[in-house]
Amino acid sequence: MNPQFFGSNLRTARLFNELSLQELGEKVGASKQYLSRLESGVEAPSAVLEQSLATQLSVMPEFFRSPDPMPIAEEQCHFRKQLTTKVALKQVARAKGEMLKRLVSVLDAKLDLPRYSFIEADPDSVEHIESAAERSRAHWGLGLGPISNMTRVAENAGAVVLPMSGLASEIDAISFATHRPVIVTNADGRSACRTRFGLAHEVGHFCLHVGVQTGDKVSESQANRFASSFLMPRRYFVIECQKALRGSRFNWHAIADIKLRWGVSKAAILYRGRQLGVFSDDQYRSGVIKLTRHSEAIQEAEDEFIPQERAEVVSQGLSVLQETSGLTRSGIARLMCVTPKIVDDLLGGENLDLDRRNVVSLR
Repeated sequence: MNPQFFGSNLRTARLFNELSLQELGEKVGASKQYLSRLESGVEAPSAVLEQSLATQLSVMPEFFRSPDPMPIAEEQCHFRKQLTTKVALKQVARAKGEMLKRLVSVLDAKLDLPRYSFIEADPDSVEHIESAAERSRAHWGLGLGPISNMTRVAENAGAVVLPMSGLASEIDAISFATHRPVIVTNADGRSACRTRFGLAHEVGHFCLHVGVQTGDKVSESQANRFASSFLMPRRYFVIECQKALRGSRFNWHAIADIKLRWGVSKAAILYRGRQLGVFSDDQYRSGVIKLTRHSEAIQEAEDEFIPQERAEVVSQGLSVLQETSGLTRSGIARLMCVTPKIVDDLLGGENLDLDRRNVVSLR
């Protein structure tokens, strides 16, 4: 038996692979009750069982004996999700984020990544949230016009962003507010507008909810208000919303034009217009009904014209490490105490053997 066995690492690896205790037990010949005791730290496995667990979960045995390089508290983990999302789906999403966090720890130790520069603000009133969004824009030198690339804004502020497949459809994003913030976005079937809003939402958590556990209606509403304010600043967007009206009715061609210029969904424009008092409650409801009747409640007609943004810190970081020190994916995997399969799963199998001319220094 190994007394240094960390049961929490077993739980992370199991959930990352989307296995229940019963399913993993069947693969390694152990009961789910015994595996639960291992995960709780009550017992430690034999060397034979430890190797079997490692093989089934695509990690090295050392993974179970390695302390978390960047431990987080519950209040440092934020989800952008539907409030009805099942606990099991959140656990899987968190495990995927936890594994990415380990990859980021390797990069952070070897590269000079952008420094942390998120402001902190009090979310106790709508005015404070609006002001926090405006101050964030000023802090990052963004002005008050459309944000051309929300992913780049988050990365330049010190966060690491990575889209990931396999998250539950109910979850748009998950983030960890550690000293190196990590944001995982759902890569499956999300429009660029929805992804951009999700990123702004997570940035809102970083600014508004330092040391505060989130996930309830209040904190989610506050982060949504920040995202709306950040992507659609009130000083300019009141005028835009006024252009969206023809008398008392919506000018949908104008709304589509606003969407394409600002990179926000028509649903978000309607909601923001109501927040700013330009659209009445009745106008807002009629607009939402129209979108639903035209099958645009989730995917909107113009989504195909707004390209997905590309996260660059992880891909360029791995390229720089390979270029400067010969550290390949397999080497990264060894430093994480996992197999290359885990790294491939995290990165979606993206080919990072880039041409040397495309490698840029993160220093």
